[in-house]
Amino acid sequence: MRPKVILNCAASADGKIALSNRQGLKLSNEEDLERVHLLRNKYDAILVGIGTVVEDDPALTINPKFKTAENPVRIVLDTTCRISRTAKILDGRSKTIIATGEKTKIDHLPNAEIIKCGTKKVDLPKLLEKLSNRGIKSILVEGGEIVMWSFLKSGLFDEFNIFISSMVIGGKITPTIAGGEGTRKVSDILRLTLVDSKSLGDGILLKYSKSNN
Repeated sequence: MRPKVILNCAASADGKIALSNRQGLKLSNEEDLERVHLLRNKYDAILVGIGTVVEDDPALTINPKFKTAENPVRIVLDTTCRISRTAKILDGRSKTIIATGEKTKIDHLPNAEIIKCGTKKVDLPKLLEKLSNRGIKSILVEGGEIVMWSFLKSGLFDEFNIFISSMVIGGKITPTIAGGEGTRKVSDILRLTLVDSKSLGDGILLKYSKSNN
């Protein structure tokens, strides 16, 4: 049985998650940031892709202001293990797992466990099984675009949360919520069911589940 998986992201009103040059920016307002940190208290692990680590260098810990539990396990999808040894995620503040491809020759990183699964990319079903066997029963996926698309297209999620901010970024090459190769046929489009929507300051939070149709 795989862990419970919640996809969580913030985007502009036109669905962008960064500037057109891929530079990160603050999309969540204070209300949404509080929501995210409260969520982190409830989940066993946080998962991101190596692109997020390289571009943003997040710590993926809980803000002490909202902390009511231990920092969750931090998981990075990094097929070729190109993570910097100085990345904040390797600071030892909580357990960190780097998921790589099986052909990766690196077997050790400071303050991290390496799990090898998959060849050209990390095998998500296999990884989730291994994480479940390690006692991880719930995962909060926080990006980036290719990781979000991978979980969405494979149906390996239970809930999809999107905070929509009151700004427009634009640009045809600007990163969006779900990147990757996208869908080529109408029949393959992923259908979602809107579960809830509510205002958070000057933005809105949308909660979806997988559609039964």
